[in-house]
Amino acid sequence: MRKIWLTCGVLALALVACERTQDVSTSERCLTAEEAEAKIEACTAAAQDESLTPEQRSVAFSTRGEAQEEAGDVTAALRDYGAAVELDGENPAALVGRGRILLASGQLDAAEPAVRRAIELNQAAEAYLILGQIQVRRGEFSEAITSFNSALSHEPRSAVALAGRARAKQRLNDLEGAANDYDQAIRADGNLAEARAGRCWLDLNEERQLDRARQDADAAATADPRNVEGQLCRGILQLREGQWADAKTSFEAALAVESGNPIALFGRGVARRRSGDRDGTEDMNQARDFDGNIGQQFDRLGVRTY
Repeated sequence: MRKIWLTCGVLALALVACERTQDVSTSERCLTAEEAEAKIEACTAAAQDESLTPEQRSVAFSTRGEAQEEAGDVTAALRDYGAAVELDGENPAALVGRGRILLASGQLDAAEPAVRRAIELNQAAEAYLILGQIQVRRGEFSEAITSFNSALSHEPRSAVALAGRARAKQRLNDLEGAANDYDQAIRADGNLAEARAGRCWLDLNEERQLDRARQDADAAATADPRNVEGQLCRGILQLREGQWADAKTSFEAALAVESGNPIALFGRGVARRRSGDRDGTEDMNQARDFDGNIGQQFDRLGVRTY
C-alpha cells in the first residue's frame, strides 16, 4: 500500500507540474509569437485561459492589443487595453497603449489619467511623451515643455519628443529654441512629418531658408500624406511660386483630413481663381466664415490672392 501511495503522489506531482508547464507555455506563446496574426491567435488563447493569473491574462490582453494596433485595428486594440486594465490596473503597457489611442482620437480627458498612472508606475518615457502631446493640444505650452523634457531625460534622441518640444517653444515665441529642436529631431529621424512640417512653418513665417522650407514640406507630405500642417505649408509655398494646380492638390489633401480648415479652403480658392476658375471665390468666402482674418494671414505669408 505504501508503494502505491508513493506512486500516486508522484503522479499527482507530475500532473501539477504539467499544468504549470502548460500555463507557462500558453503565456510564452503569446509573448514570443512574432507575426501579428500568430500573436493575436496565441494571445487570445492566453487571455481566455482561466488557469492563468489575472496579471498573466492582463499581459495577454495588452500584448494582443499591441498586435491589433500594429495591424491598424485601433478599436480592437483599445478594447484589449481596457480589458487588460480591468484585470490589472498596474499594467503599464495597457495604460500607455490606451493613452496613445485616446490621444490619437482626440479624447484628451480620457487619455490623461491613463498616462499619469503609467508615470506613477515609472513607465515614464512614452507616458511623458503622450502627456506632453496632450498639453500641446490644450495650449498648455510651458507644461508641455516640462513633460517633453522628462521624456527626453529617458530617451535623449526621441525625435517625436524633440519635435513636440519645438512646437511648444514655437508657440511661446522661443523661435531659436524651436529651430534647434526641429533640427535635432530631423537629424534623429528625417522622415518625421511633424518635425519637417514644423520647421517648414518656422522658416516660412520668418521668411528664411525658403528652399529648405519647400524641401521640408515635400518630405512631410511624402512621409505622411495626412499630415495637415505639411500639406498646408507646401500649398502656401506652391502658391508663392505660381504652381496653381500643385497648390490645389496640396490643399485638397489637407481638406480630406480637416474639411473645414480655413487655410486649406482659402488656399484652394486662391489656386482655383489664379488658374482661371472663378468659382474659387466660393472656397474663399467659406474660409472667411470660419476665420474673418484669413485674407490678412495669406498677405502676411506673401501670397498674392488676386
